[in-house]
Amino acid sequence: MERMVVAGERIGSLAPIYRVANLDELWLEINIPQERVASLKIGDAVQIENTDITAKISLLGQSVNAENQTVLARAVIKGKQAAIRAGQRINIQIVQASHAPIFKVPNTAIAQNDNQSFIFVRTKEGFAVTPITVMGKQGEDSFISGDLSADNDIAIQGAGALKANWLGLGSEG
Repeated sequence: MERMVVAGERIGSLAPIYRVANLDELWLEINIPQERVASLKIGDAVQIENTDITAKISLLGQSVNAENQTVLARAVIKGKQAAIRAGQRINIQIVQASHAPIFKVPNTAIAQNDNQSFIFVRTKEGFAVTPITVMGKQGEDSFISGDLSADNDIAIQGAGALKANWLGLGSEG
């Protein structure tokens, strides 16, 4: 992996000369935001973006890094991989099995109240407030689960106005 001295250099008897590694098994070191750690488990799959390489989480750390408020997770890639190299920074997605359907919605469709997430589902009378669980985020979208079906129409714009109406804000009550 690395030569630590050059030819002709004087070294101590315990000084390392080379750094060697077995690259048949690579580890991914993933910094997970502390609030997401509870939803992960050993064995969850990790997909490396723009490749068909997957890994499995083999370790979930127990302490929070004070600098960035993350917990270390380690995922193991089996076999040699030409697409990635030791020390490389890569983007990953954690793939979790779910027994409930998961839906992808724009972040603008989600309203927050008392540390809970909600969406507004169209009904005959207007919109119904529906509690959801945010499973993950990717860019401008969120992956959610809840008491939903693929046939539901949801408000993807104006969630702020619907939330204000729901909470009775701005009314002359």
